[in-house]
Amino acid sequence: MLYAILRRSSELTHWPGEAHEVWEADFHPALRGWDSNALGASDAQGAGGDRIKRSFLLVTGGRKRLIDKTPRNALRVPFIDTLFPDARYVFLIRDGRDNINSLINAWRTPRYRTYRLPEPHRIPGADPEWWKFTLYPGWRQDVDGPLEVVCARQWQTSYDAAGPELDAVGDRTLQVRYETFVEDPVGSTRAICAFLGVSFDEAVAQKATDAISKPVNVVTPPERGKWKRENPVEIERVVPLIAPTMERLGYEI
Repeated sequence: MLYAILRRSSELTHWPGEAHEVWEADFHPALRGWDSNALGASDAQGAGGDRIKRSFLLVTGGRKRLIDKTPRNALRVPFIDTLFPDARYVFLIRDGRDNINSLINAWRTPRYRTYRLPEPHRIPGADPEWWKFTLYPGWRQDVDGPLEVVCARQWQTSYDAAGPELDAVGDRTLQVRYETFVEDPVGSTRAICAFLGVSFDEAVAQKATDAISKPVNVVTPPERGKWKRENPVEIERVVPLIAPTMERLGYEI
């Protein structure tokens, strides 16, 4: 939703969609022993990093900021910051229970295929040929499921990896609560534009105004506490797993 709004800015440009092919042409998990999506600062040195920077300049021409929404990049903050040392980060945080609920629902649909694994997984309720979303370190230990644990680890690992790295970035990071954003997309977007140094122009304001009535790229529309009626049993099972991260983010269990 936020990405769709900011794309309306005449002062920002973007790669098409979530630019996984840009980030992973040289760093696809298949090229790295199917380890994970994680990349460090040292990975930015060499031909792969140079190719990403060239792709960036071909889109921006050196005159604009490029905005990108690639959730797997939560595991790549040092890598990105080495490539683009003046990058700014909007760190969108969300109640883990609702986030994991959304992941469970998405895993159960035929959409959002991410990686065809070298060997099928055995996660109940999901297509065994396909891994969906972030491939986190240690994912092989969860190939038997259950699905809610896989989704919980995707959420937890992403936040646990990105949080300290973005804290180290300092004032180039803005943390935004998803719940605040969906309740007031106009006010939240105005603050985000100020942080990014771009105008809150008419096109951006209109898209922010329309955001709630016209949800973007979702299985079901945004709603706080949706997990309580969609996947309550599964979410309750993983609360002990995610509780420490939830508390660090300021969410009460």
